Amino acid sequence: MAKSRQQPRKMLDLDQFESLEDAMTKAEPGTRYRDVAGLLASIPNGDITMLSLFWMSMITRCQGLHSAIAREIRHENAAAVFPLVRAYAEAAVVLIYAIDHPAYVETIAHHPSERPKHVPARKSVQALISYASSQAAGFKDVYAELSEATHFGSTAMWAAIHPGDDRAISWTSYPRWRPNQGEIACAQVLELADVMEELLRKFAVRHLGVTHESAYAD
Repeated sequence: MAKSRQQPRKMLDLDQFESLEDAMTKAEPGTRYRDVAGLLASIPNGDITMLSLFWMSMITRCQGLHSAIAREIRHENAAAVFPLVRAYAEAAVVLIYAIDHPAYVETIAHHPSERPKHVPARKSVQALISYASSQAAGFKDVYAELSEATHFGSTAMWAAIHPGDDRAISWTSYPRWRPNQGEIACAQVLELADVMEELLRKFAVRHLGVTHESAYAD
């Protein structure tokens, strides 16, 4: 039997930016989460359930993380940006899994030490990433790169060291971007934000009774 080939990971589109300032402006969250939250009015009978509470909390988390990422990008703070992007990616994998397994919301709702016996245990982050990777080619590689930056790996090791001419180096005690690193961070958060917005709308349609027409109205 022939082995299935893994689809190559799509490269980040840095050509969408005219400059770093343009990238930072486009990376702002804007009103996208408020727009998604407006679907709350489209839930039949205004029913508040565990699933709708999960969805509402996920919107708040996404806006909080996205806003913090955008702020730290402007501060050139890679030490904060990439851990925050990783946390944003982790929110995405939880949402991907919950869309297909809504009963998992009950698992999330309980602290592990207080989980009732009838409620399944939480999945590990790696298990959730593997599940997400089956739907989004390359997600595992993206997460590995973010982890390398979050932990003190090679990405973090060299973030503050800027090579110069004649074997010279430039170093500062405060964070600053390496070439194109700011644009890369902006492209990552934009790509994740687009994915999260789609997932939130998809969850609302599949589990909250929102119609497709309402979820994707212009």
